[in-house]
Amino acid sequence: MTETETPTDFRLFSQKLALQGFYALGILDVPGAPKQDQPNLQAAKMVIDDLMLLREKTEGNLTDGEQMTLDKFISDLQFQYLEVSKSTET
Repeated sequence: MTETETPTDFRLFSQKLALQGFYALGILDVPGAPKQDQPNLQAAKMVIDDLMLLREKTEGNLTDGEQMTLDKFISDLQFQYLEVSKSTET
């Protein structure tokens, strides 16, 4: 491995994806990114779907820690998605 290469960490990769979902829901601010006026439920749903696809395609190939991390991000995003979608309906 050269000095410019970094090892790939599946948990970090799944975190990067999940953060996009939290940003789309308006739960997380990203320095340098514009502040959202409204949550983007469609973008958040796409991130959730992507993470679920990733879980399906990596089934049986992850360590217990990686699997638990991915499952936690999916469940947290699904919960927050439901909470945000309920609050935007009113």
